[in-house]
Amino acid sequence: MGSGINMNIGDAPAAPALTISAEHIAQKSAPSWVEWVERNSKPLVRKRHQEERKLTKWQKKGPMKQKDWKKFFHWAEKRAMPQERKFKEEEQQQQLFHQASGRAAGSLDVYDQADKLEELARPRIVNKKHQFHDNEPTYSPVIVLGQPPHRDKGRPFQPPYVPCCFQHDDVEANFWSQLRFPIRKEALRTSATPRIISLAKPRTLPVHPHCPIPPRSLDPLDVPPPKRKKFTAQGWRLHQIRLIYLSKPMNRGHYEYFYL
Repeated sequence: MGSGINMNIGDAPAAPALTISAEHIAQKSAPSWVEWVERNSKPLVRKRHQEERKLTKWQKKGPMKQKDWKKFFHWAEKRAMPQERKFKEEEQQQQLFHQASGRAAGSLDVYDQADKLEELARPRIVNKKHQFHDNEPTYSPVIVLGQPPHRDKGRPFQPPYVPCCFQHDDVEANFWSQLRFPIRKEALRTSATPRIISLAKPRTLPVHPHCPIPPRSLDPLDVPPPKRKKFTAQGWRLHQIRLIYLSKPMNRGHYEYFYL
């Protein structure tokens, strides 16, 4: 059908080749990540500060010189050589006493040894004992029963600053109307539990107690006088004081000898 021309896939005309000039490539801007790669691909140069060595008074910089060796030789000639021990007269007498008593020359007496041990046990520098101050916060409620109280260090809050005096009543009313208390972020995000609501309510006694409360026993001086005209209020009080004095045991000092 048609013109009758058979065309295969390979017989199609070739596409024209695209050629890009070097000037066009040079004019094209580099991608944004090239600068980052060039900046971060270089090795890091870490500069370490070299501290200057401070020599003590027993150290000396460098080797010893000839005059130092001469000084050391004169010192060693006098002090490094063995010396004969010179005993004093008291030490010689004490040594003779130890030899006569049969004890070693270097051993101490029992009392001297106890004093020596006490002296060695005494610290050279006595420091004061550190006093730990564990001030518990005033507000520490028991949020969960059976667990220790919650120590809220943010309470009580610092009271706001209030001037000592106001020039006019309107100024004072304006100050109190604009006063705002800070609210913590934790308080805004939390929700009150039934336990916290029960703690916020004032504690009240039950209306009907489960057992009868006995009447409070009055002190002898608080007992009201009887309904009669024999005693006045002051006379009744003096009578009670007299009875308290007479109810106490009598002090007989001259009989204490028999009970010693």
